[in-house]
Amino acid sequence: MRRGWRQSLLLMGLVLLALTGCGKKTRPVPPGDVQPAAISDLSYELDEKGVTLTWSLPSQTARGRRLPYRIEKFELYRAVVPAKDYCAGCPVHFGDPVEIPVGEDTRGKMTYRESLLRPAHRYIYQVRSRAGWLVASAPSNTVSFQWDTPPQAPEAVRVAEGEQVLTVSWQPPPGLLDGTVVYDPYWYQVYRSTDGRNYVTLGDPVSTTQLVDKLVKNNQRYYYMVRAIRMHDDTEAAGPASEAVSGIPRDLTPPAPPQQVTAVATAEGIKLVWDAVPEGDLAGFRIYRRLPSEAKPRKIGEIPAGSLSFIDVAPPRGISLWYYTVTAYDRSGNESQPSLEITFGKPE
Repeated sequence: MRRGWRQSLLLMGLVLLALTGCGKKTRPVPPGDVQPAAISDLSYELDEKGVTLTWSLPSQTARGRRLPYRIEKFELYRAVVPAKDYCAGCPVHFGDPVEIPVGEDTRGKMTYRESLLRPAHRYIYQVRSRAGWLVASAPSNTVSFQWDTPPQAPEAVRVAEGEQVLTVSWQPPPGLLDGTVVYDPYWYQVYRSTDGRNYVTLGDPVSTTQLVDKLVKNNQRYYYMVRAIRMHDDTEAAGPASEAVSGIPRDLTPPAPPQQVTAVATAEGIKLVWDAVPEGDLAGFRIYRRLPSEAKPRKIGEIPAGSLSFIDVAPPRGISLWYYTVTAYDRSGNESQPSLEITFGKPE
């Protein structure tokens, strides 16, 4: 109460100075040094339930000086005109303003939410700031939109996983929220999240039913929702978001096959050795053996990436010739092509 009373006295003094001056020793204060600057960034965002208006708190006077007081409230002016009667160049007749107080914890931005809008009507808004009953700003910029019934959510939303890429696709909504089928063009806004809770817009709206997201990392799960935007006349009517879907981009590139594979008989068995494979996520090697009578080789062992040799401790008996190949695999499970097949001949 004391703070408000002191501010009121200060404002009253400033206004009196602006209007009359204060004797011969003090020059009159120009009205622009007292009046708040007009708000210039009034904007709106539509969704399936209504409109959210946003604007900044003025911090300067109309002459660009720092405000010597705190804004107490805002007056929001609204006009509603049937779309068939709207005239772009005609004067706007606003109704009585809605008073919106400024809270103690308000930090730079104000928002006002309005729902239950009427389809096929034009809505026009202005706002002005006020600091006491004597000091008010000039009207803000004007925002205007036509409200129409929003579309339903897109259907059949899917995510196709690739290597360092996720492709989100969907089907258009079947109609508007009231069931009406329309043929107006749709745009789509895609939203992305890494935790399934906090979503941000992913680029600008698109007119296609697919979006390729390359700003992803392998093995990280990403969540997506899609919202349809109905384009009717000069109005964008955004519908509800789709159900969330998710995907994980994966490493799909196999390592290079091992090179320079050789085999030699030892006391423990047949020892295979090969060169190192330069792969950052290499997980290990798989060793295969094929008999002359077999069309495909059989896996006989698997070793971790730190090893570059393998001993076949149970080589075939009763034959003098067989074949070996080695493959490399990474931590994502991708397996390389087999190395060149080498022939091992049992010494006579």
